[in-house]
Amino acid sequence: MKIRTLLLLSLFLCSCQEKETAEIERPNILFIMGDDHTTQAISCYNGLFADFARTENIDRLAAEGFRFDQAFCTNAICSPSRATILTGKYSHKNGVYILGQPFDSTQTTSASLLQQAGYHTAVFGKWHLKSRPAYFDTYKVLQVQGRYQDPQFLENDSDQLKTYEGWATDVIADMTIDHLRKQKGTDKPFFVMCHFKATHDPWASRPPFDTLFQDIDLPEPENLFDEYENRSNAAKMTTLKLELINQSTFPHQRLENVSSMEQRRYIYQQYIKDFLRCGRVLDENVGRILDFLDEEGFSENTIVIYTADQGHFLGEHGFFSKRFIYEEAMRIPLIIRSPDQTKSGTTSQLLVENTDIAPTIVDLAGLAVPTEMQGRSLKPVLSGTTPEDWRSAIYYRYWQHILHRRVPAHYGIRTAQHKLIFYHGMPLGLTNFDATEPEWEFFDLVNDPHEMVNSYNDPAQKETVALLKKQLGNLKRELGDEDAAYPKLDSISREHF
Repeated sequence: MKIRTLLLLSLFLCSCQEKETAEIERPNILFIMGDDHTTQAISCYNGLFADFARTENIDRLAAEGFRFDQAFCTNAICSPSRATILTGKYSHKNGVYILGQPFDSTQTTSASLLQQAGYHTAVFGKWHLKSRPAYFDTYKVLQVQGRYQDPQFLENDSDQLKTYEGWATDVIADMTIDHLRKQKGTDKPFFVMCHFKATHDPWASRPPFDTLFQDIDLPEPENLFDEYENRSNAAKMTTLKLELINQSTFPHQRLENVSSMEQRRYIYQQYIKDFLRCGRVLDENVGRILDFLDEEGFSENTIVIYTADQGHFLGEHGFFSKRFIYEEAMRIPLIIRSPDQTKSGTTSQLLVENTDIAPTIVDLAGLAVPTEMQGRSLKPVLSGTTPEDWRSAIYYRYWQHILHRRVPAHYGIRTAQHKLIFYHGMPLGLTNFDATEPEWEFFDLVNDPHEMVNSYNDPAQKETVALLKKQLGNLKRELGDEDAAYPKLDSISREHF
């Protein structure tokens, strides 16, 4: 009897020890997000501006981790994208279709699941959801867009904005580092989200980066002077064109009495320099955070994720901003350094989405991924295994019909080789703009990677287009997008703007 009691006691102690060890070994997770920080402006993605962007610290993260080269957002606008990143669900499921809509903070998120599992959760920086952060033990977030100089933050249990002196990118990094320092020696793993305002307009910078490129011209995209021939009315009517950029967004000089293309080239040089300068401040602060993890011994047990809420046009098609399903706007950087799982310097051409971020975080924390999350965990991919049933297409939907930058609502499908897009039309009298008919665009991404020729009506593509339409319809039904309420330009605009 005495031996049996000792044996049971021994088993109990071993069980407790194993549980304690498991608690200690749960990984910390640090999620870093830039705003609009498009892959063309990140050197390791080897785009047009790789030699000028000089994102040495983000590149370092990629060299030590796993870089996804075919990662995309599913709705290229700030608030909807951020809701998707938190929930792992598309806009029609998380309830944030456009800017200005409230976010239901009671729904399941990566933060709620990790907090309930014993993680200390925190978020610092840009939030841009019309609700206060929920399931975060600590938060300090900018109100809406915030500002670069002396930013103001909403903090836990206070309705008063608190001003911090300094540059927003530096301040957000300081907050993150200070908070991480407080986690050292605690008995809880942490899940910290660091959301930079950079590189959102007005693309401001500070010394020593604000004088970069003063005496040189930067390279121009091949399609900077796109005139939208053989293209949709959507591309022709949008005000995303650089020559139409307004002074509040871009307070620089304009030329007088010149053609629209001369104006475009002139503004482009100022714009691309500002964007890359802003990105250099961002990258410097990513480096500060990574250095801190190394110095404090966190790196060995901390998963670091770097991404952006969406991509951004850097003069391609003559555009700035995002919104469109075109490559530059929908493609996002996604880099994951997971010390126990990733082989340094690994890259992947797998089609991944921002819906995958939340389930990946949950899975990396050792938790079960809820079935309501529509994305898929990338954890097996990081370990070198690609599930046989991985997606063959990305579903994208932009819902904000005409409300900003005159971009019509549209949805589409993007495979490894093709892209098919449907644009909603505008009936006459609904707005001050001309009526437009619904229309389609189709691009062969292998032979037309810059998406310059709409081949929808090409007889040689008829069979491919038909197959893509069928695949698009199946995917919409599978994801539960029923088209029940949108677009409703009149009701949406009056309710939210």
